Amino acid sequence: MKQKIKKVSLLLMLAIGVSFFIWVNISLAEVRLAVAPFEAEYGYGKEIIRCRSCGNILESGPIEGDSASTLTFLLWEFIQEKGKGFELIPPGQVEGVYNTLLAKGIEKDPLILMKAIGIQMKADYVLWGTVFHYQERKGTAYGVQQPASIAMDLHLLKVQDGSLIWKAQRTQTQKSLSENLLEMKSFIKSKMRWVTVKELSSQGLMEMLKDFPSAEALRKE
Repeated sequence: MKQKIKKVSLLLMLAIGVSFFIWVNISLAEVRLAVAPFEAEYGYGKEIIRCRSCGNILESGPIEGDSASTLTFLLWEFIQEKGKGFELIPPGQVEGVYNTLLAKGIEKDPLILMKAIGIQMKADYVLWGTVFHYQERKGTAYGVQQPASIAMDLHLLKVQDGSLIWKAQRTQTQKSLSENLLEMKSFIKSKMRWVTVKELSSQGLMEMLKDFPSAEALRKE
């Protein structure tokens, strides 16, 4: 009888040990995150525009230069700083799948497009952004006729069910201290000068990503 109890106890301990091992491995597994290219959303003369991904209302305006590529590069640079617990899939790898799916006309619904990308890339989540206004300053660092302007948002989609679980937006035109004293912190950060649109975008993305969910938080989703 005692021998049977010992065997049962041993089996129970082994079962608990295996369960604990599985739980630890699941809890420590890296979250596979694909970073997709930025999309440009043109307003064609409209002053405001609704984001097709999340419904946010943002300022619409000229989108100059290769803004999508610039913003994608900046987003990739910043998201790597939050890399703990993530297995990151860079935009360069995602772009091929993205372009193939665009050719099939899936882009009419960004959430369907991003879920399809996630499935193809075997990702748990897909992160991407949309730019609505990207205008360079006219002038120099110490005097402008027109300051830099941006309007953009970010989205994080859970591939498993296609749900949007996080978003952030930023609309900003740099203002002088005489126009808005509330922007003193931002102006000091810019070294008391007029920044380029790339610099303004960089500041904006850093602010937007401050509350980006950690890998640990995403494991619990």
